[in-house]
Amino acid sequence: MTRSAAMTLAVLAALVAVVRAVGGQGDPWQAKGWISVFEGPAEWFMQFIEGASRLVKGGSDGASFSARLGCLLLLILLFVALRRWMLMYYAHKPGAVDVKKLVSSAPGMEQQLEGLTAQLRKQLSETNLYPPTALPAEAPADNFLDLLGDVDLEPKKLGTSLLRLFSRLRPKIAYTVRGVLRLREQEPGFGITVTVTSYAIRGSRTESIWSQAWEDAIQEAGYWVMATLVPVTRAGRRPPWQEWCGRDLPPELFAAYQQARELSGQRKFDDALESYYEALRFDPTNLYLRTQIAGIQEQLWLHLDALETYYGALRLDGRNSAQRNARTGMRSWDPRRTLRHRYAWWRSGVLEARFRYAVVLGVAERTADQWCKGDDPPCPRRTHARKQIRQALAPALAARHWRAFTGLKPPGRAEPFGPDQEGPVREWLETELGERQRYPIVREIFQLACMEEMQQLAADYPRMIRLRHPFVRAHGTLTRTSLRLNRDVWAPLRLAWAHEDAGSDRMELLENPLPWPSSADTLARRIRSARGGFRGVHRWLSPGWRLWQDNYNAACVYAVAMNGAGGQSGSQERRALADLAVDELEGAGHADVSGFHPVTRSWLLIEDPDLEKLRQESRFIRFERETYPHAAPDRHRPERPLRPEMKAYGRQLLSGCAAVMEHTWRLRRGQLPAEPYVLGEWFVGEAELWRCVERIASNQGRNWRDRERLLQRVREVADRRLLVRCGLPSSLPEMDDLLDEAAWDTVDGVQERIKNFEQTFEKRLSVLSLAVAVGPDGSADGRSPISLSAQWLAAVRRNGTSAAVVKQAAAQQACSDYETAWRAVRDLLDPDQSATALSDALQRFHAPQNGALL
Repeated sequence: MTRSAAMTLAVLAALVAVVRAVGGQGDPWQAKGWISVFEGPAEWFMQFIEGASRLVKGGSDGASFSARLGCLLLLILLFVALRRWMLMYYAHKPGAVDVKKLVSSAPGMEQQLEGLTAQLRKQLSETNLYPPTALPAEAPADNFLDLLGDVDLEPKKLGTSLLRLFSRLRPKIAYTVRGVLRLREQEPGFGITVTVTSYAIRGSRTESIWSQAWEDAIQEAGYWVMATLVPVTRAGRRPPWQEWCGRDLPPELFAAYQQARELSGQRKFDDALESYYEALRFDPTNLYLRTQIAGIQEQLWLHLDALETYYGALRLDGRNSAQRNARTGMRSWDPRRTLRHRYAWWRSGVLEARFRYAVVLGVAERTADQWCKGDDPPCPRRTHARKQIRQALAPALAARHWRAFTGLKPPGRAEPFGPDQEGPVREWLETELGERQRYPIVREIFQLACMEEMQQLAADYPRMIRLRHPFVRAHGTLTRTSLRLNRDVWAPLRLAWAHEDAGSDRMELLENPLPWPSSADTLARRIRSARGGFRGVHRWLSPGWRLWQDNYNAACVYAVAMNGAGGQSGSQERRALADLAVDELEGAGHADVSGFHPVTRSWLLIEDPDLEKLRQESRFIRFERETYPHAAPDRHRPERPLRPEMKAYGRQLLSGCAAVMEHTWRLRRGQLPAEPYVLGEWFVGEAELWRCVERIASNQGRNWRDRERLLQRVREVADRRLLVRCGLPSSLPEMDDLLDEAAWDTVDGVQERIKNFEQTFEKRLSVLSLAVAVGPDGSADGRSPISLSAQWLAAVRRNGTSAAVVKQAAAQQACSDYETAWRAVRDLLDPDQSATALSDALQRFHAPQNGALL
């Protein structure tokens, strides 16, 4: 495109020069009485006008035939060059895409062509590009394609005038998409051959896609078209696709990323994580994929997992360990920070990944708690995963942050660490993080590491960016002022909090940067100093010059200080901090309306750990009602709202899967008689499903991989229409939805009702685990559905060598028993139903008898 633009400008300059030369053949026009500054441009322009008039004028006053012929040739060449440049521009933009009506190579498909063509156009028009984000902001999707249908490129009447000629300059379309539907006997049997043609590069690409249904084939074809266009358009220069610009982007990678972003927006986090990990298998060095995974882990309060994911992401900065260690050892004023590799890498998203990494370290009351403490009740798989994370991160954190502990004297040590004692510092850190795992010490270690990372970030942040003016909107969530707020106020405040709570286990700090508890006046002065302005300057700046990120981070500082302000809600100091925090949140909304509204509502109202105490204050509740209007009046949320949210999600998931399987066995009863291998597949899948249910029930649904595995197994055996009808995959409900449901039944005691629901559901999960689990002795009297499925499978296999099918009565009885068992699971999870529903159903379950399968 650059070459075409340069050629167009060269031809245009030549044409202008020739026309001006024709105008200079007569007496030149004089700019008499003009200001001297304008004399030259005015005479030059009038000479050009004179040349144009000579070209169209006849007689002796007109230009010569050779001049006219030369200008005509240059004009035609300009038209060709400009047309070429505009084609390249629209191909890069991209311009409109013409989606032709599908055709079919199989007979009898004429009636479906219109509908399938409309589905393909809908798929392409709704497949927007989702830019990666860092919490708490959620960037809106970008519209990528403008579609046209069946554009007639041939002019109905060819004019001869120059105006009609130049009207053809602007291309109508940039790409054309054609598809041919195909059928075959081999599975999968539904296919489409898609062709994308470019009018700029005069080339095309073709791919054949096969699937189990027309809808799936059309969807995959849409993703293939998008994956074909992204690398050759300007979208390929934006994250997360920069590394694929000009290369073949795997359509599986693009589809997995798109599905993950959509699922994440719908709060279907289990499926979203699975899709992100699938995308990561195709592009393991993509920094943005890792930050998206870590963002979901933060929302699920898997802070230890997020810490490991962010650490892996920030190592994708293009340096080896020696270079990274040398840069970390530089002082903030070291000129080598500015002169060497300062601006070459920050745009790749490393700075934002480092910022989120520092924030996860900073919320150490959660991260250190997950590092040191186990699950209650125990969850073996989560315990094993945490052990692996600790084994990997302990030496990594010691190697990265050992400098933050030089000069400090930990408890039990006679001398403080010296600046040249790297070995002893790293050994002590690995011991504390690996073997001892004392919560107060680990928490202080994380806070000191957070402070050091914030200081390094502030030193590495490029100087000459984010120069604000009313016509420029900042992108992303990281600004220089927010970095200063976190470095100078937020991180020191959290360190003072952790140091105060450590008691006798605290380290001897060289300097306590902030007292704990800190008063509202002290924090206000520190925040003004971090902002770098006089009192109230940021308030009278116009909205276009202010950044919502700065206000939001200041609000987080005041909210964190509420953890030490009086202890009880309603104290004078706590109210003062709450007022200041809400003022900052209101300022964030007024500062940059287009930027603040993408802040995820659930992050602000539920998930941000900094705002836990603030959400209990009446001032914040009033701010919420004004900013996010809601019909239900009760917004008094618990401090840890994710626990009841996850309980409600677990109930929806298990109940939905049980409903799907109940309907599935009812449908299977109508498919009898069936061949033995079909029955064997049913019982194999059934045993695996009950194992997934048992694992979720035993660990109280704490492991997202167990939940996702259950969903995958249900998808494998059930019809997709049943999944939609039963609400699968279910989304994680927000706390507000639970409060609304509880408020429907009672006016007072809404939170108590939520707590009772949690306790009841935990008890029902324990009952479900006991009923389904297969113990070391094979379970009590073999009434576990896992054991029963194994018995039916063994009976089918014993009779599988003969051509005879299972007796109709025995197979129907098995289908009825499984249908009843899954219905009993739904009843068990309903707190208003009997807690013995499943055990009673399993007692009535018929095991295979001798001779039943003859």
